Amino acid sequence: MCDAEVAAVLLNRCTAQPFGNDEPSYLGILREGNLSFKHEIGFVGMRDLPDPEACRTESIIFEDGSRALRISAADGDTGWTQWTALQPLH
Repeated sequence: MCDAEVAAVLLNRCTAQPFGNDEPSYLGILREGNLSFKHEIGFVGMRDLPDPEACRTESIIFEDGSRALRISAADGDTGWTQWTALQPLH
């Protein structure tokens, strides 16, 4: 089992926090579990073109190369998907 699989289960049990908080509390929970990671927020859409179908992304990348990922509509208030785990991309 990779780090992202454990983290995704834990993160999906946590209360959702709004996008844009400086330090979301769920990152603290991962640190308490001694997981080393990098947190990234970004967007997926057409490059250099306004894209109404663009998505916000939140990704947590772990030392073992695995990643926990969730997405949300860029301009919507519908909330985030559940966290999902991605295996290392070796």
